[in-house]
Amino acid sequence: MIAYLELLNQWAKKFETTSDILFKIQAAQEAMICLNQHQLPKSNLPLLSFSERDIFSNFALMPLDDDLAMFRQEIITTFGLWHIPNQQWLMDLHHFISGRSVLEIMAGNAVISAGLRQLNDQVASTDNFDWRGQDILAPEPWTYVEQEDALKSVKQRTFDVLILSWAPDTQNIDRQVLTALRSKGFTGDFIVIGEQNGVTNSPDFWQNAILSEPEILNQNHQPFDTIKDAVWLVK
Repeated sequence: MIAYLELLNQWAKKFETTSDILFKIQAAQEAMICLNQHQLPKSNLPLLSFSERDIFSNFALMPLDDDLAMFRQEIITTFGLWHIPNQQWLMDLHHFISGRSVLEIMAGNAVISAGLRQLNDQVASTDNFDWRGQDILAPEPWTYVEQEDALKSVKQRTFDVLILSWAPDTQNIDRQVLTALRSKGFTGDFIVIGEQNGVTNSPDFWQNAILSEPEILNQNHQPFDTIKDAVWLVK
């Protein structure tokens, strides 16, 4: 993290008089600092990349564009986070939940659960932690997470809202979860954060999910790189 922040600091000095460029650099800096303090950024990150037109008009942006493209991998390896919520989005989610009971499965380091618990929402968090030792050596949850398989959680627990963010595209556990919800006649809300037919979730899941894209859960969520994730309600 320190090396990457120093790299961003160098870029900030180079472009300190160019506000639109500096804005992207400072957003990445501030997000890294917040996450290191177990805090979420106040607002969504801007699109960190530059367009071809921007780069062709200023070739000095090409190496900066490359370094900003490293941002997601940096947060994965440093913080064990694949998705970065922000405080405005979390408040939208809190209002959407509206006092209902929540289960977050495959919660990872549980930044969403941690934020919701700070808002006094009733949240259970589970993860089997089978991702330990991959991009990050050990999980460091921001709040308590019970070690439990996602499918077991869905089948055995009672909840009104289910949250699944950035599920891997190499397993079909998400499809099994969807089947289990349908089998038990779940009438609550199944919230999935991911890139449709992209880097998250299994192809089988996307082919079988009935999707809607609620405005309230997307108004403060937007992609910051080439991965076009969104917040979905799934039936």
